[in-house]
Order: sequence, then structure tokens, then C-alpha cells
Amino acid sequence: MKQIDMVLRVLLGTVFILFGFNKFYVYMPTPPMTPNAANFIAAIISTGYLWELVGVLEISGGILVICRKTTVIGLIILTPIIINIILYLGFLQYSIGPAPFLMIFFLLLSCITLAWKRKAKWEKLFQLR
Repeated sequence: MKQIDMVLRVLLGTVFILFGFNKFYVYMPTPPMTPNAANFIAAIISTGYLWELVGVLEISGGILVICRKTTVIGLIILTPIIINIILYLGFLQYSIGPAPFLMIFFLLLSCITLAWKRKAKWEKLFQLR
């Protein structure tokens, strides 16, 4: 289980680091998008700050997820971004093929697995006392 945990941490962290840096230095080709998805991304970019803010949060969250002792903090940072990505892919990109569903599956699997493995830390975080 430790190896699976390490692989998921490295994969999830690397994905977010790469996509985060791509928001500043575009080195990956733009994937096919539906018109609604393209409008959504264009609106985020046109704000002038939100695209870069998400990039910074993705990079920092990815680095924190890779480090074993800071995985929970990284998941706290990345969970709202992951939820948004899942909704974006599920509602705006579902018609382009199986790729969005594979990414949704990977994000859900890795995030839930990493969070479940650290459930004792989450219980301490959300104690009412």
C-alpha cells in the first residue's frame, strides 16, 4: 500500500505541477474543446488574475502532495480545484471522447485514496473540541 500511495502522490502532484506551469509558460498543446468549454476558459483567462492564481495553487498544491508529510495540506489546496476540473470535464467536455472521463476517474481515485489513507489526520483537523 505504501508504494501505491507514493505512486498516486507523485502522479497527482506531477500532473498539477505540469498543468500549473503551463498556465505561465505554454508548452503543452491545447486539447480539443467544445465551444462552451472554450468560452469558460477564455472567461477565466480574461479576468487577468484568476488563471495565474489557479496556476500558483496547482503548483504549490502539487509540490505539497508529493511530499509525504504535507500531503493533507496539498489535498486541502487542490480539492476545490479538483472538484472544478471534474465538473468542467463532466459538464462541458463530455462530448469530446473518453479522455475527460479517464481524467475524472484518475482525479477521483487518487484524491479519495490519498485522503482515505490519511483519515486520522482529517479527523483531527475537523474535531469540534
